[in-house]
This record gives sequence, C-alpha cells and structure tokens, in this order.
Amino acid sequence: MAVMLVQSPHPDSVRVGLWARVAADSTDGPAWLELGRTYLERAVEYHTHRKPVTVDTVLAHATLDTAQMAFERAARWSAGTRTADSASVYRVYAYGERAYVDWEAAGTTAATLAWHALPEDLRLPPVLEELGENLLRACPHQGILFTAGETDTQAAWYLRFSRGLRPDLMVVPYNRWYADSVLRNRVLRELKTRDPSLRALSQTRAVCASMGFERPPDERAIKWNRRPLVWVTGKETKADRVPPQDFVFAALKLAVDEHETWTEPVIALYRRAATNVGGLCKAFDTFELSAEVGCR
Repeated sequence: MAVMLVQSPHPDSVRVGLWARVAADSTDGPAWLELGRTYLERAVEYHTHRKPVTVDTVLAHATLDTAQMAFERAARWSAGTRTADSASVYRVYAYGERAYVDWEAAGTTAATLAWHALPEDLRLPPVLEELGENLLRACPHQGILFTAGETDTQAAWYLRFSRGLRPDLMVVPYNRWYADSVLRNRVLRELKTRDPSLRALSQTRAVCASMGFERPPDERAIKWNRRPLVWVTGKETKADRVPPQDFVFAALKLAVDEHETWTEPVIALYRRAATNVGGLCKAFDTFELSAEVGCR
C-alpha cells in the first residue's frame, strides 16, 4: 500500500532544512531522525481541537506515516549507534500516537487494533518497559493514570496495550485531557460520566498521577496521597497498595551500567519518586542505584 508523505504547506525552517539535508544525502541517519521527530511533534498538534467534534484523521495518519518512514531510514543508515536506538524507540512512539488518534475517533477497540499492527520485533528498550510496568503496577485497580510527558506516557501506554498489562487501567496524558476536547469526551463516555474534573472522577475510581509531574495536577483542590511512583486520590483500598520494596529496577541498573540512551529521563522520574516516597530507597539500594536516584 502506498504511503502518503506529508510536507507541511507552511513548513518551518527546521523542517525545510532537514528535508534539504536528506535530499543531499539520503544516508544521513541523524537528519532522518530529527525529521521524524518534527513530524511526530506535528502529529501531537492534532490533539489540540478547538471544538468538541471529531475531525478527519487522514492527515494525522499521513503525518505519522511520514514520521515512521523517517525513523525507519534513520535506523537503517545509522545501525549500531545511539541514533538507531532512538529511531527504534520513536517508531514505537509513532504507533502509540496513531493509537491515540484512533482511540479518540473510534474508541478503545480501535486503539488496541492500532497497537496490534506493531511488528513483533519492534519493542521499547527494557529500561522503558520496566518503567511502564512499574507505573501500571503502582496505580490501584480500575484507576485512571494521568501521565506527564513523552517518556512516562509512551512507556505506560505501550505496556498497557502492546503487552496487555493492566487492562483495567486507563492511561491518559494529562496535557491532552486538558487541551483535547475530543479525546476527553471519548474517555468520559467510556467511563460513563460527564464531569471531567479530577474531583468528580475520584468519586468513583482511583485517580493516579505519574511522578513524571513535578507536582500533582490541581494540587490546591485535590488531596493527593503519595504512593511509590504515583500520587493517588479517590477510591483506593489497602490491597491496592504495592509495597515500595516490591518494585524492580533490574533493567535500570543495566541501563545505567551500559550508559544507555534512555536512562536519563527514566532516572529523573525515579529520583522524584524516591524524594517523595523514602521507602523506595531500599528497593533502589537492592539494585545498587541509591546514588543515581538521590538516596542517601
């Protein structure tokens, strides 16, 4: 099937320059990587809807197809380098973005089908898979997990749908919950509620906020409880709470030792978690990671 490549009708100077670079040298892996990232960022802009109506998804899909093509070429022409490693991760991210587009257009089933198109050999690196698993484990049963940024969003989203972990949870990037009326209304319909406030949501379920946030959302209006890796408000039982020492950081240890590309953003989240929940330090110490996450 032919893939429609998208070039913005009003491209910025960065995108123009990157197209010029790959036109001059089609084997320029770093240029392909950066070009793919510009299209991935452009696809994210799709979620800033000004009206609560579903819009045409063709352009969003085509934009993500262009990003995917660029990442594939980055990986091909930079094999064995950090550029190739990053390109592979961003390829997974592009599948995640497509799933979000399909989710808001047609529901959770459509998102699941989008993830099923992910090639079996295309996976996130273990340090990101471990982060996603830890975040999902930390959120109580039947909860909704709000994520803060690219790293925690894609890690949790990938583990939830591609790996089938914690199907009882809903994973939503908070910035899209706030800015994307179409996605928000879709989620509210699936939750069978109308009030989008965090306070209202917490009346019927646990609401979790990843410690990818510097502080939990709507902190003045909501009473949040600190739990390992997440803040929690709403319905939560003692049985839902995972002891800090039960979390595993083996992949993080390997990533630190091997100086892997994606270690830094993961460390940043874990450092904030250790600051908020001191009990995690014992678990980090088990894997000889106390210094990296700021434990004493």
